[in-house]
Amino acid sequence: MYKISGQKGFTLVELLVVISIIALLMAILIPVLSRVRKQAKAVGCTANLRHWGLMLTMYAQENHDSLPIGWNGGTMWMVDLLPYYQGEGDICLCPTAKKFLHEIPGNTPGTFTAWGKYGEPGYFNGWIPPWGYKGQYGSFGVNGWVHNPLDRGAPGTYDISIVSRTRFWRTINIRGASEVPAFGDCMWDGTEPLQNDAPPIAEGRQLEGSGMSAFCLNRHTGNMNMTFLDTSVRKVGLKQLWKLKWHKEYDTSASSPQWPDWMRNFKDR
Repeated sequence: MYKISGQKGFTLVELLVVISIIALLMAILIPVLSRVRKQAKAVGCTANLRHWGLMLTMYAQENHDSLPIGWNGGTMWMVDLLPYYQGEGDICLCPTAKKFLHEIPGNTPGTFTAWGKYGEPGYFNGWIPPWGYKGQYGSFGVNGWVHNPLDRGAPGTYDISIVSRTRFWRTINIRGASEVPAFGDCMWDGTEPLQNDAPPIAEGRQLEGSGMSAFCLNRHTGNMNMTFLDTSVRKVGLKQLWKLKWHKEYDTSASSPQWPDWMRNFKDR
C-alpha cells in the first residue's frame, strides 16, 4: 500500500475556525441583504406612485384642470386613469403588498395586503362596487378629497353632504400642492381622512370610522410612501400623516392625536 508523503488534511480546530468565519459572515450579510431588498421594494413603490401622480396630472390637463369626479360619479381613479396605463398590473401594487384579500380567510386586511380582486368568489362573495370592474385590484389608495364629485351622485352611489362639499380640492391648479396627498400606500382603494381621525390601535388594523387609519401602514420602516398633487413623491412618517393638507379645511396646526403604543417610538417629523 502506497502512502503519499507530505499530504495533510484539515484539523478539527481548523475546520471549526472556518465554519465560525462563515457563520460570522452570514450573520453580517443576511441583515444587509434584507435591508437592500427592502430598499429595492421601497424604490419600486415610489416609482409606481410617481406614475400615478403623472397620470392624474395628464387627466387634469385634458379636462380643464378638473380632478376626476370620483366614486360617486360611477367610476374611481383607476378607471378614470385606465387610458394612461392600459391596465398594467404591477403599477397598481406596492412591491411589499402583493397578497390579495381574496386569498385571506375572512378578507381581513393588514399592513402588507392588496385590496381586490373585485368579483373573485373569495372577495366579499364576489362583490364588484358600482364604480369598479371585475378583476380590479391594488395596494395604493387615493386621497378621496382629491376629486371633483357630483353633489348628487350617479345611480347606485351616494350624494355629497353639504358639509363636505367645500372640502374637496376639485382642481389640480392650487397653491401648496406639494403638501396635498394624492395617492399612497393604503389598505383600500382610498378614503377621505378627517381632522379628528384616530390612529390604528394596533399595527395593520383599520379603526372603524377613521379614514386616516387606512393610510397609516408601516410598510417602509415607520413610513409609508405617497405622491402629492404636484407629482412629487416621498416617504411620509406615520405620525406626519396628521400634518398633511388632506382637504381644503384641514387644520395642519391642530394637536396630534394620542399615539398607541406601537407608534410611540416613531419620529414626530
